[in-house]
Amino acid sequence: MLTPAPAPAHGQGDAAELERRVVRAFDEGEHREARDLLKQLIELDGASPIHRYNLACALAQLGDLEGASDRLIEAISIGFVDFHHMKRDSNLGPMRGHITYESILEGWRDLLDARMEANLESAKRVFGSGYDYEQDEDLRLLYISAFDRRLFQEARRDIEMLSEWAFANLFTGLGPDRPTDRRPDPWVSVILPTPEDFVGMVRSANVGGFYSHNQRRLISQDIGPSLRHEFLHVLHWRDMTRLDQRHPDWILEGLGCLVEDIDWGPDGELLPAPSWRTNIVKRLERAGRMLPLNELMTMPREHFVGRRPNAHYAQARAVMMFLHEEGKLSEWYRRYTAGHDEDDTGIRALESVFETSLAEVERRYRAWIRAFPEAPEEIRPGMASIGVEIGPGRGDGPEIERIPPGSDARRAGLRMRDVITAINGRSTRAMEDLVRILSEFEPGETVEISVRRGRLHHTVQVTLVPAP
Repeated sequence: MLTPAPAPAHGQGDAAELERRVVRAFDEGEHREARDLLKQLIELDGASPIHRYNLACALAQLGDLEGASDRLIEAISIGFVDFHHMKRDSNLGPMRGHITYESILEGWRDLLDARMEANLESAKRVFGSGYDYEQDEDLRLLYISAFDRRLFQEARRDIEMLSEWAFANLFTGLGPDRPTDRRPDPWVSVILPTPEDFVGMVRSANVGGFYSHNQRRLISQDIGPSLRHEFLHVLHWRDMTRLDQRHPDWILEGLGCLVEDIDWGPDGELLPAPSWRTNIVKRLERAGRMLPLNELMTMPREHFVGRRPNAHYAQARAVMMFLHEEGKLSEWYRRYTAGHDEDDTGIRALESVFETSLAEVERRYRAWIRAFPEAPEEIRPGMASIGVEIGPGRGDGPEIERIPPGSDARRAGLRMRDVITAINGRSTRAMEDLVRILSEFEPGETVEISVRRGRLHHTVQVTLVPAP
């Protein structure tokens, strides 16, 4: 389940075409055709629980309740866990009251826990003893981590803080204040692999991580920005599943990108920071190439992720930052989900929270972008620096690659291959964190730098110097 073999190239196009025909057959009520197509799909991709679940739906519509029961059990046995969807799926209507269907509802929690245990055993076989395996019952997360244990625990606390913020401000139906839920959300496997294992699993140099809702699997190459982005997707998908909604990509990715570059306030408030993404938006605005809000908010998925995705992700984050800084993000999301059936783009909710037209919101938004500060993307000559050469590291912080002879950094105790994990207690899980935090200081100031050296952790006092 954790490392499925990729489908043969010659079969991918066939499967996609069959899936389109299945959807069309269900839409037209041609359930016999859907049944036959799904049997072909299972022959092409026998590892997919979704095809067996859909076959159960087709058989239920055809009155074959025993066949539908068998296929539903098969789907669950190989990973189907979307019981919230199953419970409201009209295609399974004929099975309401059937012993198999009712037994699944009755054993909901036990089935999900059994699937988690199966995933855990699978992970241990795949990754072995070099990984840590931990469970978070409250957030329904199964962690599989190759990172330093101390830094991994810090990342877990970061995720807990992010969930508290999200429950309070966005996904209020998921929070701890809801009544005890007899039908909890499925467990999600959070895989934090070595860089070598990440490349083998993701096979893309341009992806920092991803979340597959069908597989309930999150993979991240770092325990900072990518992990926060993908974890926000986990919560967002849980909320959409319970609401029976599907939000457009500008909302999904805008919220995910919002929590990439952040600080935490003294009372646990989320403080999104300027980043390379907001720099993109400022450049687009100056060049007159920024998308109007109505175009961004109505863009089809294939355009959003397929054409200039960096520009689209950046603009989506900027909208969410604008809402956040105006103090309207929570209310906007509440009104959006409440009115989703009437307008799934988010435009009407935007006009509602600002109590004005989209054109006026756009005017205020563009003025906000022009006034928004530029974020440093590198340590430029003259800026405060540690006085060493630094590389991106392996996902838990930038790594020192060279220390000039006689430098203050060497005298302070820094060494080659030290991983910089924090400055004055603020986490530096990625190079962007390091640059952003250092940009707030001046040469001559002294900072406390936390480093990981192998399995050991140290803090040293370093006087910052002008970057050469």
